Amino acid sequence: MRIDLQSRRGVSSPAAFILAFPIWYITIGILLVLGLWMWSLAINFIGISEGGQALAVGRNAEGVRRGVIAAGLGGFGADYASATYSRSGRAATAGIDRTVPVTAFPAPHAFTVQARTIARIEQFYSRPPDAGGWE
Repeated sequence: MRIDLQSRRGVSSPAAFILAFPIWYITIGILLVLGLWMWSLAINFIGISEGGQALAVGRNAEGVRRGVIAAGLGGFGADYASATYSRSGRAATAGIDRTVPVTAFPAPHAFTVQARTIARIEQFYSRPPDAGGWE
């Protein structure tokens, strides 16, 4: 097959590809970064909620939260290493506020993940503590 460089047939397709490729590259890159950001928000919220509930019942809140984040984010979970916990009165609160750098092109230079939760400390017993029966 012979290539004719003087022919005008088939010139518009390569030109359209050359013009459209950067636009598609930027669009797909931004969508992937925003998808990762939304996934990070969701996993951190679930981790903080589970950690807050664990704190309310007296378990290790940080261990529960890190387990959820490791399962959901894998190696990216290392960016969310610190959370704050507080027990006061009848409530346990937990929160995370972390800005993570983004190195993918094209993308914003960083995005912020914030999650907060509150769990009520109920010391409910299904029967009297002395197990002697109801009055």
